[in-house]
Amino acid sequence: MGVGKTSLVRKLATRLEGRAVLEDTGENPFLRLFYSNRRKYGFQAQVSFLLARYLQQSRLVQPDLFSRYVISDFLYGRGMIFARVTLEPEELALYRRLAEQLDPKVPSPDLVVYLQASTGVLLDRINRYGRPFERDMDRAWLEELVDSYNCWFLRDRVYPVLVVNTDYANFIDDDIAFSALIEAIEGHSGGIQGYNPSSKRGLQI
Repeated sequence: MGVGKTSLVRKLATRLEGRAVLEDTGENPFLRLFYSNRRKYGFQAQVSFLLARYLQQSRLVQPDLFSRYVISDFLYGRGMIFARVTLEPEELALYRRLAEQLDPKVPSPDLVVYLQASTGVLLDRINRYGRPFERDMDRAWLEELVDSYNCWFLRDRVYPVLVVNTDYANFIDDDIAFSALIEAIEGHSGGIQGYNPSSKRGLQI
């Protein structure tokens, strides 16, 4: 939340002649309730997201003759990141069993671009650009969520990952930084790699 995933996916899809696949969070009937009471509605919200992401990802196996790439602003396995910091142990175990049953049926990404930002930057962006029910988010919970993201992508990862620090990046308005990001994506050689965008020269690896 707050790192600019959706805007970047749209711009990448345009530049790379790809198909943008965006997560429709508005279809989750438990999302607003979740932010008002995470403990009560966490499981319902996570399962709703899991099934929606599964259906969207399953459709990606259909070939698109007019697009070079499929570029998405969500990852099927991302639900486990939230589940770890939201669900009670019994709920987490049940969620994990359901996710494991669906996991083999979705395609694996060739590359995951992990957009990072510090907690203060995320809170500022969420309060400025987020939906009304996301604002005034609990900082401690968000920090725990960021830690869960880092564990998932940096320690428990199962995909090639490019880690991008977005604290001072503006890929939408800064064409130099955006072009450098394209170079980093196309030049990714596998495993886990990272870089920090530079406001003066676009990118410093």
